Amino acid sequence: MRQGKQKFLIGFLVFTILVILILQATSKPPLNWEESYDKMDKAPYGGKIFYEQFAKVISPESLTEINSSTYEWLRSDAENGTLLIFNSGFFPDKETTKRLLTWVNEGNTAFISARFIGEELLDSLGVGIKSTIELSNFQEHISLYLNDTSLSKGQEFMFDRSTRLTYFTFPDSLDLRVLGMSKFTNSEKAAQPMFLEVGYGEGKFVLHLFPLAFSNYFMLNADNKTYTESILGYLPIDQHVFYDNYVKNGKSIFSSPLYLFLSNPNLKMAYYAIIAMLLLWIVFEGRRKQRSIPIVKPLENQTVAFAETISAIYLEKNAYQENIEQQIELFMDYCRTTFRLGMESVEMDLEKLAARSGCPLEKTRDLFAFLEILSHKQGCTSADVIALNKKINDFKKYQHGGK
Repeated sequence: MRQGKQKFLIGFLVFTILVILILQATSKPPLNWEESYDKMDKAPYGGKIFYEQFAKVISPESLTEINSSTYEWLRSDAENGTLLIFNSGFFPDKETTKRLLTWVNEGNTAFISARFIGEELLDSLGVGIKSTIELSNFQEHISLYLNDTSLSKGQEFMFDRSTRLTYFTFPDSLDLRVLGMSKFTNSEKAAQPMFLEVGYGEGKFVLHLFPLAFSNYFMLNADNKTYTESILGYLPIDQHVFYDNYVKNGKSIFSSPLYLFLSNPNLKMAYYAIIAMLLLWIVFEGRRKQRSIPIVKPLENQTVAFAETISAIYLEKNAYQENIEQQIELFMDYCRTTFRLGMESVEMDLEKLAARSGCPLEKTRDLFAFLEILSHKQGCTSADVIALNKKINDFKKYQHGGK
């Protein structure tokens, strides 16, 4: 009964898991709105469309992809050119900032588009970042503007999803160029600077605070695509471009062997199913079981077989006399132990024996008379042995309710 319940429970759990897996495999996954900017990501905030379009307009000889950290790339004697980084945030440490400033100072360009940038780098350039907070416009669209009307023809670019908006702060005395502005579309406040060009030594930093301009969702709109093309127009056309793949929220550089396995929904479900099955096995099969008790067969009663063997020996040797004597002795012992008779005086005990055994007195006397004849007879035959055995068995049947 208990095993039946366990089997039913296991079957029910397995069935439930299979149903869940089937529903997971056949259901349409929800749209992922996380910002990844990865070149292989097709999600709304991935960077697949921009990467493909950018790779078409620039020659392969002029493009190098960076798959290591900015620090590692700069430490390995980075060549001259333009560094292109876009992500929701860019926070280089002190040593990376120092090397990046040195590299730009030598006549290179760093284009960084991120909603937030590390303070150490901003302090070195003399600028700051603040968030635009307007509770009344929290869910409003965002308007983007470029100051160079020759690039945008004075157009207002719209982004129709809510997101955080940041802008640059800087002293009026700072030598820089404001390239673009932004604000909440329905806000009565003036647009704030969010796109700057800051000279540094022989090179320059191009800082941009709206990285979603490089996302798939933004570039699906033809007008917005023009905006992205326009901001890239500030990159030096004669410099080699270093396209960063590392500073990305959803980078494809796997830090774990399971990353690729778990990124596939079907493989992920299969992985969890295996774990669930193992847990079920541990719960129901892995626990300590009672050791099976071996069945010990009782010793067989070999009395009849022994008697048959002894009889066969007597018959084989034609020892009929000895066989008869043995039968008489065993029968007398049977009478003494079964009926509690001494059998010293046969004539006196016959009546008691007949009464206690249930055998008629005449038949009892005939049996003992036959025993007396055989005990004195010389040259007994097999017929005598058989006759004696039959008479004794007939006598015993009365005791067991026979006849």
